[in-house]
Amino acid sequence: MDSLQDHKQQSSAPVVTEIVRYLAKRPGIGPGSRVLLCGVPNAELIQGLTDLGLLVTCTDEENADLLQEMIPEADCCEGNVPREQFDQSDSGFDLVVVRAAAKTDCESVFSRPHMMELASRLACVQPGGVLVQLGGSYLAEDTEATHPRQCCLRQLNMFPGRSSICTFASQSRLKFSRKGGRFAVSLKIPNKRLSPFEWDVLAMNAARRLPSDCCQTSSSISDKDVARAA
Repeated sequence: MDSLQDHKQQSSAPVVTEIVRYLAKRPGIGPGSRVLLCGVPNAELIQGLTDLGLLVTCTDEENADLLQEMIPEADCCEGNVPREQFDQSDSGFDLVVVRAAAKTDCESVFSRPHMMELASRLACVQPGGVLVQLGGSYLAEDTEATHPRQCCLRQLNMFPGRSSICTFASQSRLKFSRKGGRFAVSLKIPNKRLSPFEWDVLAMNAARRLPSDCCQTSSSISDKDVARAA
């Protein structure tokens, strides 16, 4: 209980509302759409999406039972291996939402484990669907801030699809402050279905090609580049 309450106290209601609005406006998302949240155990976010008529499944290691009690209309379950739990051979999710890798994890987001984990999430998205990474200090203490948006953008761009970035406006709108705060990086995947094995191959090839130091390399991406991807 305390863990989830801490998350709720740390989250900012205006920002969560803005994130719900952003997710609901992703291409092809509407009432009845299936949404998978991986490691994003925010009750306000889940409730906001279900209130819009989205069918939410939330995977979480610690708060699944409490979340289910608080939001019975959602499907909250333990675990963090979506591919094993949800077989895309029948129907994938229209939207998959994951939290970007924590900055406290010294490993590059371009490393093979991180790329393979992302591939497993992408394998849960139905053709033409969207995967979104939420980053910044969202749902975490400042010491657990995620890798920056430039890293996440370059990671997603190693997979087929159309990427975009959104920064949430509850932070300063001053130009020099745009690198801070909370953000979402999304990838709309192609309409052609890829098998889990094909996603894995893409991830392994990307891990071999990308540098080991993600943040240092991605810092070379300018704000103009980010704006072009938005």
